[in-house]
Amino acid sequence: MWKLLRYPHRIDMRPLSAIDAIGPAFGRARDVLARPFQLRTFLKIAAVAFFAEMGGGLNLNFGRGNSNGIHQLPPGFLAFHVALLVMIAFVSLVIGLILFYIGSRLQLVLLELVATRYTLISPLWRKYSSRTWRWIGLKLLFLLCVLIVLLPFAIMGVVYFMHHFHGIDSLDGLNPFAGMQFVHILLFAAAAFLVLLVICVIYMLVHDFALPFLALEDLGISHSLERLRILLVDEPGQVVLYVILRFVLGIVFSIATYIAIAIVMLLSLIPPGIIGVILWLSLHKAGTVGIVLLVACAIVGGLAYLCWALCVVFSFMGSLLTFFQAYALYFLGGRYPLLGDLLDRSTPPPAYAYPHPAPPPYQPPQPEPPPSQP
Repeated sequence: MWKLLRYPHRIDMRPLSAIDAIGPAFGRARDVLARPFQLRTFLKIAAVAFFAEMGGGLNLNFGRGNSNGIHQLPPGFLAFHVALLVMIAFVSLVIGLILFYIGSRLQLVLLELVATRYTLISPLWRKYSSRTWRWIGLKLLFLLCVLIVLLPFAIMGVVYFMHHFHGIDSLDGLNPFAGMQFVHILLFAAAAFLVLLVICVIYMLVHDFALPFLALEDLGISHSLERLRILLVDEPGQVVLYVILRFVLGIVFSIATYIAIAIVMLLSLIPPGIIGVILWLSLHKAGTVGIVLLVACAIVGGLAYLCWALCVVFSFMGSLLTFFQAYALYFLGGRYPLLGDLLDRSTPPPAYAYPHPAPPPYQPPQPEPPPSQP
């Protein structure tokens, strides 16, 4: 079926298994981020990867105020409280939608950054202005399908918990589920986890294997999903192995990344802590001027440490997310010739592949032979 994706004038990249694609993905992430290493470029690409994945999902969490005793407030305060909550919810919605759009657009930018090793963000940002809405539409369609599938189960769950936690007994006056209520809760939690896992797997497949077709060829949603279906039907075993490795690597590398971030942040607290102790011992008894200087130094130091913390998080998380983007591209590259061609043409040859020829040994100039006598 992959003949639908073949380009006769191209030399196809060799398809890599889910295991074989790990090594080239590490190399690609290193080449994109640090070959050659430039701090500004490194932080820029890492920040793009971070915001692409963190803002690419529609995750709108509205703060919930404490409603205890609201009905005891005077009407004026109650109206102000409600208006404040509505305003906070509206502002949160607007900020969430803006971040969702920026993250979705950066996902397209990150894909081409990794596929081509192109380091300029602005041209790619302008290039994907129209395709972003198609990608957002695909994600919203996915979200709608998830809500339609989960709605009946959510209704049954609400009815079940209302039935048991409000003490509504069965017709015979007894609660037949009283002895199994904890078991039911465990089963409900396991079912919810399984459903969440399936949703994550489907979104992963759409993001990793449908987005490249939409981004690189400007295909529509239906054509991109058709390409994804062809991949699933043609190589189900490799796709399953890819999903398993993707989750295993994600868990292992995420734990290692969080530990590394925590260690770096704790170690980086030592120098400012020493400086802070010295400043405290020097200024806390110097009167009002000393206190003002101490507070000013604390504010400046806190802002500097915050900037440092953001750079550390961007560096580690952005590197990890860049690797996973490269892993998806290398797995798909051998099965999608256009992507494989981009990866091949943008991969630098290893240092040992084409060694420079050694210069010839130095030969001193030889004197000209005397002319021969006739």
